[in-house]
Amino acid sequence: MSEGNAWRPLRHLTLDRELSQAARLTCDAALVEISALAEDLLRLRVTRKKSFAPRRSWAVMKKIWPAVPVAIHATNKQVTVQTAAGRFTLRLADGAWQVEDAQRLTLFSAAGEKTGFADEQGSTCLKLVDNEKLFGLGETSGPFDKRGLVREFWNADALGHASCIHASLRNLYVSIPFAISYRDGRMAGLFWDNPGRQVWDLGQRELDQWQLRAETGDLDLYFFLGPQLADVTGRFSELTGRMPLPPRWALGYQQSRYSYPTRERVEEIARLFRRKQIPCDALHLDIHHMDDYRVFTFGKAFPRPKEMLARLARRGFKAVAIVDPGVKDDRKFAVLKRGKALDAFVKAPKGRKDFVGRVWAGKSRFPDFTNAEVRAWWAKEQARFQKLGVAGFWNDMNEPATFDPPKTLPGKCVHRSDHGRVSHAEIHNAYGLQMARASRKGALEAAPERRPFIISRAGYAGIQRYAAVWTGDNSSTWEHLAESVPMLLNLSLSGVPFCGADIGGFLDSATGELLARWTQLAAFTPFFRNHSNIESRDQEPWAFGPGVENICRYYITMRYQLLPYLYGLFAEANRTGVPIMRPLGWHYQNDPVAMAASDQFLLGADLLVAPILRPGAVARSVYLPRGTWFNFWTGEAFDGFQHVVAEGGMDVLPLFVRGGALLPMVPPREFIDAQPDELVNLHVWPGERSLLRWYEDDGASESYRRGDWHERDITLARGRRKTEVRWSEARGTRPTAVKTWRIVLREVRREPRVRINGRRVPAHFTEEMRLAMLEVRNVEGAIVMEVR
Repeated sequence: MSEGNAWRPLRHLTLDRELSQAARLTCDAALVEISALAEDLLRLRVTRKKSFAPRRSWAVMKKIWPAVPVAIHATNKQVTVQTAAGRFTLRLADGAWQVEDAQRLTLFSAAGEKTGFADEQGSTCLKLVDNEKLFGLGETSGPFDKRGLVREFWNADALGHASCIHASLRNLYVSIPFAISYRDGRMAGLFWDNPGRQVWDLGQRELDQWQLRAETGDLDLYFFLGPQLADVTGRFSELTGRMPLPPRWALGYQQSRYSYPTRERVEEIARLFRRKQIPCDALHLDIHHMDDYRVFTFGKAFPRPKEMLARLARRGFKAVAIVDPGVKDDRKFAVLKRGKALDAFVKAPKGRKDFVGRVWAGKSRFPDFTNAEVRAWWAKEQARFQKLGVAGFWNDMNEPATFDPPKTLPGKCVHRSDHGRVSHAEIHNAYGLQMARASRKGALEAAPERRPFIISRAGYAGIQRYAAVWTGDNSSTWEHLAESVPMLLNLSLSGVPFCGADIGGFLDSATGELLARWTQLAAFTPFFRNHSNIESRDQEPWAFGPGVENICRYYITMRYQLLPYLYGLFAEANRTGVPIMRPLGWHYQNDPVAMAASDQFLLGADLLVAPILRPGAVARSVYLPRGTWFNFWTGEAFDGFQHVVAEGGMDVLPLFVRGGALLPMVPPREFIDAQPDELVNLHVWPGERSLLRWYEDDGASESYRRGDWHERDITLARGRRKTEVRWSEARGTRPTAVKTWRIVLREVRREPRVRINGRRVPAHFTEEMRLAMLEVRNVEGAIVMEVR
């Protein structure tokens, strides 16, 4: 916290007026507003100005909230804003404040004279209690629990960002100033909506203090009262927007390199995937596809690009092209000329000339994506390029990064934004977010009914509305493989469900063992891409010989077999904001061991993934939460609330299935749309009760937004004498693609007697494998299967 002669804290406050959902107060230093947006969502705004500016947020999507009952109590000592779920209390004399839940448990509190401004810097300081843990914070390296660290929110090009390389690294490419506090068995969240530079000391300098400071702007704090993790993240994603459904092919395996330098090499890679029967849906084109790094171009090494892209498409490959924001400062370059005609570029500090900085294209100008007219222009440029046959766009260097100090745009550069004239320092973290917004707009302009696929290196809160996120230029180290797990879990908890890390590591060269282990892990993460650096050795699945190739093929193929389960999780994330990749604490919040686990994770509720993260390891300890868990490979059953040793030879990823899981799988294929899902293998694992929400749509268009989908609930219930699986009647307007359900009853000890809708049907029982199989013709109406 900044203190001294310039420090102006909140004190001697007076109640200015009561609004229906808020209380407004004033003092010499600031204007304060406390409001309730929902029963479990409170907001504190503090400004040095005489009035609050109109709502100007790049992050907040939901602007209007239904009114909820709010009680405002004012005395000569304090003001309280209260809902059914909690309350915010502000002490008038010295500005001390606290947020409590309905049971009067303190969730956040700031001592007197700890909230205010020092010149341009706003800050507050919260009390940390014993055993409190802090999660979220978007994209950050280091341990899962962020307490004890200093985190800086300032998007930067952090090459090779593993802790083993940069032990004190504070900031990465994506800044999401959102934290989840876990104390006394319950969760609560805090979000400071400010896209300028923020620094949070989470108990490093002072063990019991969480110090928050921003270099510019107001204090604008949102408090999420919980108490469950799903309550906090669900409300945060409601505030900042939820992920749209991506095209189904984007869930498949994607292959990249910096760079495949020629058309011939790209086509050779495509042929090898199909010849080796390794599933793959997308090939990425890095910066060498361009004409001297001019954005939205193909160079001489990629002749007749439309023909190339059409040939790839016929083989089932989608092409994803990299797009950097820097526009080459070449007066003959058509994109630059059209941009200059619009006056589309960020201005230099004095506000008259365009800022010019060096990036891959040499001297370049930077579009002002904070301006709607500029976003519309960029969208048109991208749409023109997309019509050649490009299927997706990869936004890179969009922190924004430059080659010269300060390695980004100077803070005094001028943006003429939708919200007025602002400095770059005030909106730096929103630049990548707004580029992704323009990119999504361009994809929809080129093909209004086709779902866009955008991935972005940089972003701010709300990036999930426009793009998937990958964790940037990681390294081919075992340490970074291990760090990718907590990194992706915290991104997922921060509203970004579609995320992943470069398989094998980007910098340096992987070993065959590292590539195999990373592919095993990544097959169960939302974004699934192999990417490597220009100076590293080849890193395709076959690059290390037949042994590693076979392991990679097996797990990539398994990813494709799990597609209906995975796609259902994406649909759930779209509806509710629930992460696809989840920490154990998501479902087992009252289990302290589960809450601390950061080297294993859940994919949905039913698959527990415990990757091998050390070289040479052939086994590892796995923590199993409460309930019954089955080894996916052997079927061995384990009681929860214990650690077990799982075997993990080179070809084995320790994987467990929750008892009662209903796990849908489909036959292998070379690419996702190679065949319809007419046959679904529904694996039924023994358990008491379970629910699978089956979801289908066309996987490609925006029609799902208009109800063009098919959904039904599949439930499992076990009684004393029988197990029952029920399919509800179908919902939605879309007919199902499924013609047959192949039921696979797992861990069956004797031949079962099965009835479908009361009619006896035969089941094929295999005693050695402890499973029974039968086929059920799919119908739109309810189906009841009884197993005795």
